[in-house]
Order: sequence, then C-alpha cells, then structure tokens
Amino acid sequence: MTQDYPIGIQTFQTIREENKLYVDKTGYVHQLVSKGKYYFLSRPRRFGKSLLISTLKSFFEGRKDLFEGLEISRYHHDWLSYPIFHLNLVNFDSSRVEGLHSILNAHFASWEAIYGKDESEIDYSQRFYGVIKRAYQKTGRKAVILVDEYDKALTATMSDPALNTEMRNILYPIYSCLKGADEFIRFAMLTGVTRFSHLSIFSGINNLLDISLSPKFGAICGISQEELEKYFIPGIENFSAYRNSTPERTMQSLKDRYDGYHFSENCPDIYNPYSVMCALDSLRLGSFWYTTGTPEFLLDSLKESNLYLPDLLHSETTEQQLVEVESYTRTPVALLFQTGYLTIKYWEEGTDNLTLGFPNKEVEEAFFNGLLPAYSNKESFEASDEINRFVKAVNTGDPETFIGNLKSFLADIPYELSKCKPEIYFENNLYIIFKLLGYRVFSEYKTSKGRIDLLIKTKDYIYLLEIKLNGSAESAIDQINDKDYIAPFIADGRKIFKIGVNFSSVTRTIDSWLIES
Repeated sequence: MTQDYPIGIQTFQTIREENKLYVDKTGYVHQLVSKGKYYFLSRPRRFGKSLLISTLKSFFEGRKDLFEGLEISRYHHDWLSYPIFHLNLVNFDSSRVEGLHSILNAHFASWEAIYGKDESEIDYSQRFYGVIKRAYQKTGRKAVILVDEYDKALTATMSDPALNTEMRNILYPIYSCLKGADEFIRFAMLTGVTRFSHLSIFSGINNLLDISLSPKFGAICGISQEELEKYFIPGIENFSAYRNSTPERTMQSLKDRYDGYHFSENCPDIYNPYSVMCALDSLRLGSFWYTTGTPEFLLDSLKESNLYLPDLLHSETTEQQLVEVESYTRTPVALLFQTGYLTIKYWEEGTDNLTLGFPNKEVEEAFFNGLLPAYSNKESFEASDEINRFVKAVNTGDPETFIGNLKSFLADIPYELSKCKPEIYFENNLYIIFKLLGYRVFSEYKTSKGRIDLLIKTKDYIYLLEIKLNGSAESAIDQINDKDYIAPFIADGRKIFKIGVNFSSVTRTIDSWLIES
C-alpha cells in the first residue's frame, strides 16, 4: 500500500484537504495555545517549522473542520477566528537590503489593506503597532503573530558584517514592537534556525518562552519512533517489498540513516521528516537533506574558526553555549547544533553539560561532502574526481601516489581561502578527505606510548601517518619507530605503511614525505 506524502508541502490546510499523510502534532498546538502566549522555537531546516506555523494559523482561523479526528479535537476550544499576522521571511533576495524591504512592505501593505493605515506611521515598528491595534479595534479580538524564519536575513549575511548590521537594524524594531503591543496580542510564535544573542530580540520581549531545548516539546517537529511505527508502516512495507527486504531491516536502515536527533534532555530519538518521506516515496535510501544545501554561512564559520573537525565527534559544551550565537566565527559548534549537523548525544544529569555528535549517517555524509568543495575551492564534481583518485591509490596499497596526489590537491587551494591556523587547516583537509574515502579513520589514535596523528584501516592495508608542521618527514618517521606505533597492529595480518609527512605553513602544502612498510 502506498502513502501520499506531503513532500514540499508546508500548508496544513492543503495537507488535510488533499488527504495527505499528516503526523499529528496538534497535541503540542493545544499545549501552546492553552498555556502560554509568546514562544520561540529553533529547529534545523526541513524539520517542519513552517508546517507548525501553518497549523497554528489554521487553528486561529477557527478552521475546526481541518482538525477533526486529530488529538486537539479531544479538548474544548472556542474555535474563533482571530486577526492573524503571518510574517513569512523564507523567500526573498537576501543579498541586499532592498530585498528585505520589499518582502516586509509586501506583508505590511496586505495587512493595512484589511485593517487600515495611518499616514503618520512611517517606520515598520509604528506600522506594525498600528495595524495590530486597529485589528483589535475592528474585530474585537486580539491579534495572532506568526513569524516564520525570523533569522533568514541574518543567517544569509553572516559573512558580511556591514550588511548583517543593516538587516538586524531593520528587523529589531519590528520584533521588539511586540512587547509594546502586548495588550492587543492573543498569541505570538517566532521560528528560525538560529538564536542570535546580539539581536536582543529576547530581551525586547522579556516574556518570550524559548522551547527549543524544552523536554516537553522535544518532538514538536520531526518524527519520533512511536510516530514512525504509527503512521508509516504501509510505506515501510511497500519499501520492503520493492527492495526485497523485511520491514524490520527497512526500519533499521531508516533509523541508521535518518534518526538520532535529540533537542532536549531525555528527548526521544527524532527522525528527519523530510528525509524519511523522501526515502519511502522514492524507494531508496538517498541523501535527501544534503541536497537541500549546506548553509554558506556555516561553511564560512568552519573555515575561519580554529575548530579541529575530529573533535566534533565528541564535542563538549553547555546548554547556554548552544542556545545563543554571538558571531559565525566564534560559535561554530552552536551553529552546527542549531543547523542540525550536530545533536545532543549525552546530557550530564543534574547539569547543563552536554556532549554533541553527528545524529546519523546522512548528516555525517552531508557534512563532509559539503565541506570538501568549500575547503578546497573546487566544484563538487572536481572534488569527487579527486576523491576517486585517492580511493584508487589507497585501495591498491600505493601510498606514494596517494601522498603525491594529496600534495597537488592541497597546493591548488588558494592561500586566502582559510584563515585558521595552518596545522588545523592541513589536518582538517586530511580528515575530510579520509572520511569521504569511506574508510575507518582515527584521529589522535591512542597507543601505550603516544598518539598516532592519523590511522586509516582498509580491507587490506593499515596506514599510520605522523604529521609535522615546519619540521621534517624524517623526524615524523623517527617518532613512529621510536614510539613503536606499529606494535598494536603487527598481528593484524594487513600490510602496514608508516608515513611521515611534513607540512609547510609557508607553501600550505606537503613539502616532504617518507614511507616505510
């Protein structure tokens, strides 16, 4: 039995009227509208934030018919129609200030056409306050404010501080206006990918409740295991039949590839909803989230920071550090969490100390596939060709060709492309390449006498790499031998290569290497 998945559809009304699959999140809507007034939610892209906003919009339009049979229908609500101000900042030209002005004016003009305009209201803050007040006076009901992707203009301009400041100065008075209009507001919710501490939006609305890390709302977006088993069994059975597999194996494949997100303490495992539906609809386990694009600001953040990429596998941080982004160069770990590339793996009981890691295989692949072109300044197809050459050399036990190709690859990267420390730049490039090779790669591998910089295991070979910065390949090989790094692998049976590499911070590439086997 096939299912009709609402892929790309973010309008609750359309999903319900066209009888497409809807994972019932209306229990959360009931909690929101019954117990609070101002909310903020941060979630990665393609996680259902726009659908949540649309669901709230339909609720406050009084569309009881659309909610029949859903969890919220079990509770008493008046189902009144409220004046709604839905500010959608998803699609506009974010490369210039005029793009933001254009979309804002379009929204404000449409609201003023309904509720009137006072010519004395000149700036956005005055216009917003005025139209909210007149909506209350005209209808006798308080306004509902729904902001979708409040931060789009800010994330899109993070690498351009001057433009980012202009965008922020335009948006700040609009959002802070909500506090002054409180007496005319019934409900307000803002969503986005990131939370910016320097925007001051949260101090401007001091009663705004951030539910991004709240255990009560951990599954408000995405698909929990319980929901997967409740709503997607027909699709899983169809997928299994087509792939000549079993529902149990299909379920495990979906879990390995698309599950593993945690947005709060004791949060259930959450699947990426977009990827799950795309997989079941296309009958293949693809990289669907990756194809929606890695944010450019995130790539810029990583290139300009001194973050050592292997540390991301067990990155330690705190709740406070996760929820606020100060700048894209100073807080890459927070950005990686908020954009969905890292998730909470462990929350130390009784504290706000967290350990982060990649949620699943799809995200890890997407991360490294997106990073290599960004770090190397090559088109995706060029980077892919380079990887294929590396794979061939490593698979055939030809470290000489591999290191030679690696030297050429690094030498082609423009000097100004990365502003991080030279040794971090070099080792991050190596780590990305090795991860994309698909082998078991270990960074800073511990032995009884020291740590191997990089250890690579293939079916037939083991590669031990010791890397020096502005030193010599001879000293690198001497370290491997003196500390007997080979000892733990002698009984393994695979051929072992010891490789000493020296990296020059002047040429920013490999200037010498030695290989022993």
